Amino acid sequence: MTQYDVVIVGGGPAGIFAALELIKDSKLKVAILEKGYNLSERVCPANERGIACANCSSCSITCGWGGAGAFSDGKLTLSTEVGGFLDNYISKDQLQRLIGEIDDIYLKFGAPTRVYGTDEEVITQIQKRAVLADLRLIPSRIRHLGTGYTKIVLQAMQDYLLQKGVEIYTGIGVAELIVNDGKLEGVRCEQGVEYLGKHVIAGPGRDGSDWLSKEAKRLGLEAAVNPVDIGVRVELPAEVMEELTAAIFESKFIYYSRTFEDRVRTFCMCPHGEVV
Repeated sequence: MTQYDVVIVGGGPAGIFAALELIKDSKLKVAILEKGYNLSERVCPANERGIACANCSSCSITCGWGGAGAFSDGKLTLSTEVGGFLDNYISKDQLQRLIGEIDDIYLKFGAPTRVYGTDEEVITQIQKRAVLADLRLIPSRIRHLGTGYTKIVLQAMQDYLLQKGVEIYTGIGVAELIVNDGKLEGVRCEQGVEYLGKHVIAGPGRDGSDWLSKEAKRLGLEAAVNPVDIGVRVELPAEVMEELTAAIFESKFIYYSRTFEDRVRTFCMCPHGEVV
């Protein structure tokens, strides 16, 4: 049993950035518990051997240091107009300032300096052509890390946190939150070990969403449903989209159907990429 000021569940973006903020106070004792493994240990047998999914107890694609996005194309969308609804909770000015701060942190840890979507003349021309097809382009600056830089940045973040005294435990699945008399006191791991903390941050990510939902239900916490989009993946030769991807990398087009005004959007363009 170990006592901390803050116990963080999950070593994905939420957990990592929470720790980066917390270590600004050097007196705090912080621990990160991650169900998966370090980047160097995240190996998918299906990818390595060319076989069907092996149904590993800890999926190296979706969990481990860096979270489910560790092997993604690594795109940072530097706009308040796409990517979620945080502006329901803070002003757009505050949100844009925070986006800028996060972008600076990525740069500090080795993200490439190039930003796509800054040529206003090109964007205007694309918008005009989009209107002719009943599409609306949402301009957005994109910093593209790519799979290679994403891993470099995540490893640099882990090294920095360890240097600052954050204790990072991988291969540790959290079984439940410890609550006594309405007070959250820590977590109990699948191995039976308890990590106690004055505060607990639960950021288990995509892989841990079912666990978090069950814990919320067990503890009687109120939950809200996040809208889910139904999507299809359209594969095209990179040359077909090159005019768009070379200028703005990821095009956010919006289309409204004529009969019922259903909203359809494009997202997640990845030239020369592959689906994992």
